[in-house]
Amino acid sequence: MKSGHGTLTYGGFSIHYALYGKGNPLLCLHGLNLDGRMFAGKNMKELFPDRMIVALDLPGYGRSDFIPGAGVLEISKLIDQLADKLDLNQFELCGFCLGGIFALDYAIRNPDRLSRLYLIETMIYLPWWMTLCNTSVFHILYRGFSRNRLCLALLEMVPALKGLRKMQSLKLTSRLWNNRVNSIYINMMKEYQKIDHLQRSKAVSCETMLIFSDQSFKMIRKTNYGLQAALRHSTLYRLPAGGHFSPVSGLTFPICRGGR
Repeated sequence: MKSGHGTLTYGGFSIHYALYGKGNPLLCLHGLNLDGRMFAGKNMKELFPDRMIVALDLPGYGRSDFIPGAGVLEISKLIDQLADKLDLNQFELCGFCLGGIFALDYAIRNPDRLSRLYLIETMIYLPWWMTLCNTSVFHILYRGFSRNRLCLALLEMVPALKGLRKMQSLKLTSRLWNNRVNSIYINMMKEYQKIDHLQRSKAVSCETMLIFSDQSFKMIRKTNYGLQAALRHSTLYRLPAGGHFSPVSGLTFPICRGGR
């Protein structure tokens, strides 16, 4: 496989993916309000230096079409379709934040297909403030703020958002904050947290790397400690520095070369 771009067709919708780097393929799923370009950044390249990153744009993000009514199962089918297209019978899967939910769910449903699982800053339990992001009032306010350079600069100084531009060369703008798409995914998260995912996670048989920043959101820490207890073959990487959008900056070695 060579670096470049490709598309899948799912139910008449076009889904985009990109390939970065060289080595054994690693399928990657981005987080809320991002796209696959986050895996082309310096942090991810340093984390996975000997992998070819296969970065999927989730439906509605990046260059992928929005799929109305899509759910967790549809994302699992997209992962299968992408792996089949690349002739991967067994492969490694990585998910960041929201993408971590999809990666975990895929590992639960397909325990024999994954050789390794990376969950970075995965958040299953939804914090109260995220529900505010699912409202039209937030969208109106954010659209106004994002057009004001001073407000935008202040937003980018928020510790939790500091690493965003390093991971993905994007500014915070109302164009990127797509309320219609985000609402679908936030509702998915709200439904998924009702499932006994810790009990279901015991079905995961592959080696799993849990990576999160100690300065990240409380619900991310809760998710990772719970998963560490539930997953049979897991290693927890708790980083003292960074934040939600720069969690891997504290790693001083490429974890893809290390085992448990």
